[in-house]
Amino acid sequence: MLLIAAALGAAAVGRHDPRPPQPDAAPRVVRTSPGSGAVIRPGPFLLTVTFDQPMVDGSYSYTRTSPETYPDCATKPELSHDARTFTLRCTAAAGRNYEIWFNRPPYMNFRGVNGVSSEPFQLRFSAAPR
Repeated sequence: MLLIAAALGAAAVGRHDPRPPQPDAAPRVVRTSPGSGAVIRPGPFLLTVTFDQPMVDGSYSYTRTSPETYPDCATKPELSHDARTFTLRCTAAAGRNYEIWFNRPPYMNFRGVNGVSSEPFQLRFSAAPR
């Protein structure tokens, strides 16, 4: 498995989990954009992931299972002002299926400000054919 480093910091859409975080709890993904199962337009897009608590800036692990299922992305993400959303500029190829993990052992660098690594989260989406 290859490690792809990236972070997200823009408005996100997708899954939402309203449970408040516990002080020593592992951060959880509450939203992604694209959302799980989404079909997006080919071309440039913003990949975002939002956590339920503030995260450490510069600490992230975007991992891939294969080069074919990972979009072409910038190498460094941006973290939002509230420190909960990472944003990464990417490009999707027409007709491709994508799979991205936010933390996946042994790459567990998405960490909350409490120092705890986030729970692994798998995102799958696809790009429409042209």
